[in-house]
Amino acid sequence: MSAIPQKESKVLPKAGLLKQKWSYSRLSMFEECPRQFYYKYILELPYPSAYPMRIGKIFHTAIDLMVKEGYSPHEALYYSIGVNNGLPDGEKTSFLIYMLKNAYSRIPNLEYAEISSEVHLEVKTTKGIVHGYIDLIIDDPSQDLIELWDYKTSWHAFSAENHRQLPLYGWMYQQLKYAGSEFRGRLIFPRLDAEKDTVVDLTTDKITEARNWLVTTINQIESKDPDVLEDWEMCKDRTKCDYCPFVSRCAGVLVIGLPSTGEPTSMDEAKKIGAFILAQETTLKTMKNGLKKWVEENEPVKIGSGRWVNHISEAKPKCEDVEALVDYAIRYGLDMKEVFSAKSATLEKWLQQDETGELNQLISYSKGRKSFSFVN
Repeated sequence: MSAIPQKESKVLPKAGLLKQKWSYSRLSMFEECPRQFYYKYILELPYPSAYPMRIGKIFHTAIDLMVKEGYSPHEALYYSIGVNNGLPDGEKTSFLIYMLKNAYSRIPNLEYAEISSEVHLEVKTTKGIVHGYIDLIIDDPSQDLIELWDYKTSWHAFSAENHRQLPLYGWMYQQLKYAGSEFRGRLIFPRLDAEKDTVVDLTTDKITEARNWLVTTINQIESKDPDVLEDWEMCKDRTKCDYCPFVSRCAGVLVIGLPSTGEPTSMDEAKKIGAFILAQETTLKTMKNGLKKWVEENEPVKIGSGRWVNHISEAKPKCEDVEALVDYAIRYGLDMKEVFSAKSATLEKWLQQDETGELNQLISYSKGRKSFSFVN
């Protein structure tokens, strides 16, 4: 695997020229993994949507149609699936419809409130343009209340109190509009029950903290050298590499200077070898999943004398009624040691020997396991 060049010609725009656009997602990517930020925003390499991102796009497009245009959940979902390049494997339309109904039912029916969906905010600063999309804004003048909602399609809820996104949106909103005496942010988790949603009061302290994080993070990015790869560190938490499209590039860089035998000569080398193996395993898993999908949709891929194929293993007999199986074994003089192992091979042998058809009534078959592998 070839490594990328250590020097690149990309140059970051200078602060104050208002050419650079900043968003919460861009800044949080840098905070989590400067190297990923470098590949996406400095080298501007292609960044295909990972599975969670695709589900999020489908959901957000659909709920926006329901709020703005009055679409039904079914209409909104199927339109959204079409414009977002289809539904990812493993996700069911029935559950997405449940999510849409679940989220929509939480929107309050307030007589005097103005409810806006997918509102784009853009603020000009000396650091560039800061922008973002607020999923839902509830403006209720009868209570002098403004609520900013953000939908999260994850399977796990987390606290809005410890999340910078809503306070940052709160700061942007304040730069453009009056925020009301009651100013709150709310994280909505459509996969979960309403009680899992979390709320944060958008106080002056919270908003100031988010604004300071914005400035500090931008300053850190602008302090990096766009011509030096090593200036953009890899993330410490390697579980975040699972959905990163650049993991193979990181693996290629990590192998530089390491012994080909894999035997480290120091703790520093041992750590680098361990990091390389982790990145390589993630790379192989990601690339194998991509090739598997291609083979499923097209045909086996021939490599030399072998080929990559999808195949389903043979269904195996199993018996969940152990007492009945033991009784059967006793009555027909079969080896009791074999029955306690409950091996499929044993059941297959007994089935072949059974002339009564009795054993066949006790047996069910497991589904063949689908697998993707290289065969000669």
